[in-house]
Amino acid sequence: MCKNTSKLYLAVLKLKLMKLRNYLGLAIVLLLCVGCPSDDDNGVVAVPLRDRGEQSIEDDALIREYLETHFYNYEEFENPLEEFDYKVRFDTIAGDNIDKTPIIDRPELRSLTYTRVDTEQTLYILSARQGESEKAPSTFVDSVFATIEGVNIYGDVFESVPNPQWFDLPFTIDGFSNGLAGFKGASSGPVVNGDGTTSYENFGIGAAFIPSGLAYFAQSNTGDLYSSLIFTFSVFNVRVTDHDGDGIKSLDEDLDGNGFLFDDADNPDNDSAAAFQDPNDDNDGVLTKLEIIRDEDGNLVSFIDTDGDGINDHLDIDDDGDGRDTIDEIVINSTTGVVTYTDTDGDGIPDYLDADS
Repeated sequence: MCKNTSKLYLAVLKLKLMKLRNYLGLAIVLLLCVGCPSDDDNGVVAVPLRDRGEQSIEDDALIREYLETHFYNYEEFENPLEEFDYKVRFDTIAGDNIDKTPIIDRPELRSLTYTRVDTEQTLYILSARQGESEKAPSTFVDSVFATIEGVNIYGDVFESVPNPQWFDLPFTIDGFSNGLAGFKGASSGPVVNGDGTTSYENFGIGAAFIPSGLAYFAQSNTGDLYSSLIFTFSVFNVRVTDHDGDGIKSLDEDLDGNGFLFDDADNPDNDSAAAFQDPNDDNDGVLTKLEIIRDEDGNLVSFIDTDGDGINDHLDIDDDGDGRDTIDEIVINSTTGVVTYTDTDGDGIPDYLDADS
């Protein structure tokens, strides 16, 4: 066996052993649980969840090892040939590839840390090409028109979308939505080719390396529990979203600014809908779009704080600060839902905005 082949064999063997170790660990836990008597009347035994902190450390070590032992086809992106398909591909640093730069040392790689369920999770994002659309780059709340492929850290494919489709990012996994943030769409396209296919120019291309805490964690959506994932993707178009049509971009309804829209902080009225899905964010009977200043196209110009208490009206249940809740200073028809804005003193200012009504 030649020296280069030996290195390749060892690298592959190492990854297989890492995979086997994780599977064996899970198997042991399952066997122990099955062997224990059940207190459940149906005889169903729940497997205890892994500690999120410990799993985060394990995931990060596994992802970093992958990034240290693999490279992507950066040379093809730096000097593209006419037939290059502009897809990200990974390979092991071994044999003929021993001199390649590992992903972890590439300037195109960045990492972001998020706190989820009181645990820090690190997401790694590779930007092979940002994209050259004149539109703003995507954010984690937008919709993107993209192709994707999802594999686990060992390369097993669990999802493939080879033809572009729209992804509404808030309703995907956390690591995916934040992994695609920052990419732009194509500078032009689609162009219909002679063979019936379509093509785009200068679209965004990248990959996201996602720990299980920003993915499915203990759910088996990929076929494995606690899987760290890798998504490669191409972004062709971006659509800025206002999911509830209240005049406030969904991005501005991430009220705690942590890159996630479903926290308790993002549901100020504690109802069944997060702020980005709620046309009445404070549940005061006055629609959010009526409690902000918008231009003629319906876009947000500025917020309003009638009583100057530091809480904008669309989040303030007592807009005028008179001690009476806004909902008690309007009349809502219980049958039709039509709202009447009473003006008790006839001064032209509805009671809910009039501290001296």
